[in-house]
Amino acid sequence: MSESAGPLADDPARLCEEARNLAENGEAERAALLFEKVLSLGETPSRARAALGLAVVLDDSGDVERAREADRAAIATGDPEYGPRAAYHLALTHERAGEHGEAAPAWRVVVDFGNETYLPPAHLALARLADDAGEFDAAREHWEAVIRTGDPEYGPPAAHDLAQRLLERGDPARAQRALTAGLRLIDRATAPYAYARLAVALGISYLDQAIGSFGAALGEGPADAEVGPLATELLARTLPLRGRAGEAGEVWRRG
Repeated sequence: MSESAGPLADDPARLCEEARNLAENGEAERAALLFEKVLSLGETPSRARAALGLAVVLDDSGDVERAREADRAAIATGDPEYGPRAAYHLALTHERAGEHGEAAPAWRVVVDFGNETYLPPAHLALARLADDAGEFDAAREHWEAVIRTGDPEYGPPAAHDLAQRLLERGDPARAQRALTAGLRLIDRATAPYAYARLAVALGISYLDQAIGSFGAALGEGPADAEVGPLATELLARTLPLRGRAGEAGEVWRRG
């Protein structure tokens, strides 16, 4: 028994499993010690798992800086599963602290790993950071990347955010395409609010498109005698639906 105890005691996978059980039972300090023991063993197959486990335990205990160091150790292994998870965790620690400038590089690391499980939240986070910085083109690329993943959780909000910005820029047709793609990702029976949110936005995009079409029919010069009155009435009645009652009054006066 004593001869086999040594090798078993230093088995990285077994130590990680034991540490995980301890953490789940509220014994964070003992769990951290075991994760650290695995890391002390060097480049083992369990190194990334241990580093991430240590990061989570330390973060839960309030030691955020050491948690971030452990996250970076997991990332450095290049492990395709625990690496992006650690980058995701690292990004969240910065987001939680309001350190958005530090969060962005961590989110980009998640994207660079290419793990499909973590791409949607990473792209959505990067889209919102770019949007907050006024970088629409960069934000649009990330929103579109989220939608392309087909993720039912992150795809719809990405479609909504992208559509809002496109509508603000007077591009209802592209907004409609984004919203239609987002609606296809939603199970209406299980997510009625998310479906309704995008459906309303889609309706708004059609209103904006109609306003543009009615305005184009009137043009700058004298309106067509047959089409002009109809276009005037439709435009004047549609504008208030988008909160533009003042413009509607001007349309009535011109018509």
